[in-house]
Amino acid sequence: MYKVKRFSEEEICRANQVNILAYAESIGLKLKKVGRSYKVKNYGGLYIDADGYKWNWFSQNKGGGPIQFVMVMEGKNWVDAIYTLLGVEKCDLRIVPNRSEERVEFKLPEKNDTFKHIIAYLIRSRGIDKEVVYDFINREKIYENKNRSCVFVGYDENKEPKYASVRSTNTTGETYRGDVKNSDKTFPFCYEGTSNTVCVFEAPIDLMSYLSLLKYHEVHEFRHHMISLGGVADKALDYYLKLHPEIERIVLCIDNDEAGHFACERLNEKYHDHYKILRHSPIGKDFNDDMLSINNCTKLALVKEPTRRYVNEIDTEEEIEF
Repeated sequence: MYKVKRFSEEEICRANQVNILAYAESIGLKLKKVGRSYKVKNYGGLYIDADGYKWNWFSQNKGGGPIQFVMVMEGKNWVDAIYTLLGVEKCDLRIVPNRSEERVEFKLPEKNDTFKHIIAYLIRSRGIDKEVVYDFINREKIYENKNRSCVFVGYDENKEPKYASVRSTNTTGETYRGDVKNSDKTFPFCYEGTSNTVCVFEAPIDLMSYLSLLKYHEVHEFRHHMISLGGVADKALDYYLKLHPEIERIVLCIDNDEAGHFACERLNEKYHDHYKILRHSPIGKDFNDDMLSINNCTKLALVKEPTRRYVNEIDTEEEIEF
């Protein structure tokens, strides 16, 4: 049977015309000019050509164009990588390293007059606990836009929205996931805590799933900070650590896949001199997979994690220490 293409040739071409140098800066990567290329700091052997359309990661034997760059650096599949690049206006990425420009004002998508579609999606489709969902709605950190999509919001220290990511709520057909135009990934979607520990996730749904798992394991008091990076770049973590000098421990709750493993190694290398680094890895690909498996009785045995990993509030360092 003939299958309709997800993207046209013109759309794929547009995605491959996004400047990698500018995109790298937009997700918080640090670039240094070396000869005719730019070296990405803290990513041993990763270089981007000066024209911004090719890259090579010599230590990992990887390379390619913009689509492959997003796939590797943000742990996305080919389809999501193209959606991400198509969601970025090229005019927003006309930034060259070390060039200062006035940033265009960030604006949240218009709110819908209901929350019912995101509530149904988060609770029924993603298995997130109802109380967790309503708590984030009440904190104005998630809401529904006019397209019936879920918007996850990050605020600065003055409680002004500076970042937002959008996830469509449809469970069939094509889905969309990407950042709102002019978002600043410095300011993460987060759950403020009171302890000296911050738990780091790739995506808001992973963070919310973790809170749901805590409830499943009957952890009634959880005092740790939690942030979502919106990928694997650590721009948001840098900001949050500066905002909370009391933090002494970082728990990496990054995805259990190749990109996640490498991200954990890189973050451990960068931060271990000043922070205690631990890892709490999901059993499945991510903590939402674990949550969905628990909700599915046929898979319960597969993800029956030792309860003490949660009851002890991720303090069982012998199990999860780097």
